[in-house]
Formats: sequence, structure tokens, C-alpha cells
Amino acid sequence: MLRSKRIAMTAAVAVAALTAVPSSGSINRTIHLRAFVPVYCNVELTPSIGGEADNGIIDLGRSQEFCNAPRGYRIILEHPTDLPQAAVISDAVRIPLSETGETVLADSDQPAIQFRDLALDLGHEQGSISRLGLRMEVKY
Repeated sequence: MLRSKRIAMTAAVAVAALTAVPSSGSINRTIHLRAFVPVYCNVELTPSIGGEADNGIIDLGRSQEFCNAPRGYRIILEHPTDLPQAAVISDAVRIPLSETGETVLADSDQPAIQFRDLALDLGHEQGSISRLGLRMEVKY
């Protein structure tokens, strides 16, 4: 907060100095302004109310991702490893779950704000899931 006030004050003083130019002659001035923007990335899941649909697909809800990293980011679903027939459905695209317990849902090479509708298809392995999680990795 203090840093942004300091930048704003410096910019205001520079603008005031430029407007106080004498009327005789011409004066050229240049202002160089530098700002450092921190990288901020976040992914949230808003769960849907309901349960398993008629076709065995579980609606997980909607994810919202925001990342201002210049080189992009990855969204990873963390899940149990004992679901060989299962898949996650991201915006109607079926992605088989990885045997490692981490499945990449999105791999962006630029900053973005995205929303995704997510569902889980357990395949022939009908039962319960012990854990699911979403993680965002920044590409530096």
C-alpha cells in the first residue's frame, strides 16, 4: 500500500512539473515510470449441488482460474491412483486420469482468466473417491 502511494505521488509530481512549462520557448521532457507487478495465480472450485447423474458421471462444479504469470501456468487435478477406468471431464473433453495421481487439466503458455465445468466419470469403478484436489503451477 505504501509503495503504491509512493509511485502515485512520484507520478503526480512529474505531471505537475510538466504542466508548469514556461510559455516562451519549447522544452522537451521525458518521464520514465517503472512498476513491478507481482505474479498472482489462483484456482478455485465452486462445487455444484447434486450428486451422481443417471449416466454415472459426477458433476464436480465449476473451476475459476486466474494467473498473470507471463509464461503461463498448469492446472493439475490430484486424485487417487486406484482408478484405472476413470476420467475427468473438462468442458466436455474427457481426460483419462493418470496412474501417478496427478492429471494435467490445462497447460497455458500465457496469462489467463478461465472458467471450466468439471465432472468425474468413474467408468466401471463405481464407488466413492477418497480425495480430489486442484493445484496450479506457475511457469517461471
